[in-house]
Amino acid sequence: MTRDISFEYNVPVFAGAPDAGAAEPEHRDTPEYEALDWESTKAGILLAEELGFDAAWAPDHLMLGRDHAEYECWTLLSAMAGFTDDINLGSLVLCNDYRNPALVGKMAATLDVISEGRLELGLGAGWHEPEYDAYGWEYRDGFERLMRLDESIRLMKRMWEAGGDGASFDGDHYQIDGATCAPQPVQDPHPPILVGGQGEQVTLKLVAKHADVWNTDVFNGDVDTLEHKIDVIEDHCDTVDRDPDEIEYSWDGHVICTRDEEKLDRLLDLMLPIQFEEEYQDQAPIETEEDAREYFVMGTPEECAEAIERRIDAGVTKFQGWFIDFPDTDGMELFADEVMPQFS
Repeated sequence: MTRDISFEYNVPVFAGAPDAGAAEPEHRDTPEYEALDWESTKAGILLAEELGFDAAWAPDHLMLGRDHAEYECWTLLSAMAGFTDDINLGSLVLCNDYRNPALVGKMAATLDVISEGRLELGLGAGWHEPEYDAYGWEYRDGFERLMRLDESIRLMKRMWEAGGDGASFDGDHYQIDGATCAPQPVQDPHPPILVGGQGEQVTLKLVAKHADVWNTDVFNGDVDTLEHKIDVIEDHCDTVDRDPDEIEYSWDGHVICTRDEEKLDRLLDLMLPIQFEEEYQDQAPIETEEDAREYFVMGTPEECAEAIERRIDAGVTKFQGWFIDFPDTDGMELFADEVMPQFS
């Protein structure tokens, strides 16, 4: 099935530059962003819309990055709906445990209405235990978090369908009784649901059951992994009797687009090496430029286009990029001028 290719902007909601005297960045998604600044973040979103990016995505964390300063996802998306006109707005991904799903269903419907149908709702089971501890949420085992996510998606879909008539749901984790959702979402039957995660037995089966889009993460975006995970999702589609063509696949990762070899070397020196944490224990560290090219979209516009083409061949149609030279915008401008037109 032929699909349009979309290019999408990951919003810098935290600063990640190294602290004074440190060698490694505080966070590798924004390794040159020294201090969180609203005008810089807002300017990046507006530029992405001006350059023709299809969507802008905000991660849902509360204390990542330098000085633990970070914008809250849903408040940010709501503000973005007011100062943008055309670009889609998405959560990459909303942590299911941070908000009651019935309220999220109502919030999503409202944001879809006020943005005139521009919401893409990204959802995940949650993983960042320090945030749970700091904010007083119970951190359950992985399987239970996933079962809660499964119920949440089913509950929200029921609310959106029922609208003003009221929906009821009696699950193991969530219950509602006559919960109305009026006005209903603009998009029919509801905003696209993106599910992020990697677990092959449970998470990817939830993708097959519920998602319109599957999202990898920045360290599972190499071509071999993408091909394998997509095969797993398609196998699950057979099990749950769903057409796999109903699901899109997205690549979420780091982008370095430049013709300046000195700049490329400087950014790679800042980013590398990347030692994987426990959840990536089967992956070798990213230590060299050759390693980085397996995971990043990087290099000249021609090299970036080649990396994108390889992922399109694997089945990806949505590309969500962290332009790691931010707040410098030269990389995203060059990408928009010379890479994106090759796929229009």
